[in-house]
Amino acid sequence: MTKPPRESSHTYHLLSIAFSHFNEKARWAFSYYRAPYTHQLLLPWLHIFTTKPIVDKEVCTRESRDSRSSPFSTPCLADYDASGTHLQESFHDSHDILVYLSENFSAPEHVNLYTSCGAENESKVYDLEKRYDEVLGKAVIDFFYHELLVVNKWRAMLPFACVGFRNRVGMLQSLMWFGLSPLLGRMITAVLDITPERYQKAMETCREEFRRASNLLETSQYLAGDCLSAADITFAALSFIILGITHEEGYQLHSFSSNTWSSQGRALHQELRATKAGQHVLRLFKEERYFGAPLPKQKRTLLGLW
Repeated sequence: MTKPPRESSHTYHLLSIAFSHFNEKARWAFSYYRAPYTHQLLLPWLHIFTTKPIVDKEVCTRESRDSRSSPFSTPCLADYDASGTHLQESFHDSHDILVYLSENFSAPEHVNLYTSCGAENESKVYDLEKRYDEVLGKAVIDFFYHELLVVNKWRAMLPFACVGFRNRVGMLQSLMWFGLSPLLGRMITAVLDITPERYQKAMETCREEFRRASNLLETSQYLAGDCLSAADITFAALSFIILGITHEEGYQLHSFSSNTWSSQGRALHQELRATKAGQHVLRLFKEERYFGAPLPKQKRTLLGLW
């Protein structure tokens, strides 16, 4: 039975960091369900100025599954009333956002992503999503920041500093990020305690997760069965960085060019792309990410500068 549309009593505003893989998961969920929303692109550390007022309202009733995240983390979904002025609820975890959209926007043409492979596989979908969030997602973070800020920092410095401009993040944010990104980048690696050892371990973890996913795809078209599920969207979204997926290949925003990555990083991209799981992700971005459909209207603050 189709649920009645919720947009009449809800206004959704999604806050997301432009190049974050967990944020891509939330954006993909909105695209899949065609749920109406506005969005605002942010940059690391600077995003706290935007998420803090939402957190301070204390309307989030869910505890994040990610032990490394803070209450100010993104993606952050703010659920307002129809007028867009009264904050009713907030979500600060990509899993919670995907579950909420699945429960409230599933329809015959866009079925619930947790039961799409049948009720008998629902627990499998949840288990796979949790594994990808906790294992693959964290490994990609360790790889990404150490690769761009340590291993290949001289070539990556300018693209990393310009990522706000390339993705049309608010001008004030983009300017601040351009000037402070070397400092903010070092703060990120220090807070997350990303070391060369964790960088090497992260690459091995990604290889293992792609091997496991490839094995699942030997017996079914998708990771949890014969239909797209939350497991596929999670695995694909969390993999776009480790595969170096570009805007032309289906990533709606602008990520980093091949020159941004070290030779070791580029080799890992190609190695994982050649796997069955890598080919699965590339196909999903091409065929099921709704590439070509523009992002919804972007909301700005501070006279449009933030």
